[in-house]
Amino acid sequence: ETSWQFIDEELDGQSAVTIWKPLRQWPLENARNDTVTLVELKPKTGRYHQLRRHMAWVSNCPLLGDKSYDGGGLARLLRDKGFYLCSNKVTLGHPYYNSPAGRKEWNAKKETILGKMEGDGNARITEEEDGTVLVHCEIDLPAKFSEF
Repeated sequence: ETSWQFIDEELDGQSAVTIWKPLRQWPLENARNDTVTLVELKPKTGRYHQLRRHMAWVSNCPLLGDKSYDGGGLARLLRDKGFYLCSNKVTLGHPYYNSPAGRKEWNAKKETILGKMEGDGNARITEEEDGTVLVHCEIDLPAKFSEF
């Protein structure tokens, strides 16, 4: 398995951290080295166009179809299928159950809530060891991400 790469590069004078790893490669004419790579990106901060700028400027690997940061040239020939950036998995702290008012309700209903959510693979709720309630949502990547 490929290891995670770490980018810690300021953007607009503020700390910006992204971790990423390659998942799969395909041959593609007109791409750099005639190859495109599907990558998993995890932003640890939330700066304007952070993922796009980190990949284009720091890693020198712009995202496919990114008209703002792909540098033009041969990259223009790869824009016809649109921009290849998709958030397909997110984990967030529950906005209510992690509040003082919601904590009491969570403690009273958590077994029922957790039991109902267990069977659904696209959305689920979990509780961390420290008591933090998390909401996890995931969708499949659009088909265009594997059509090379």
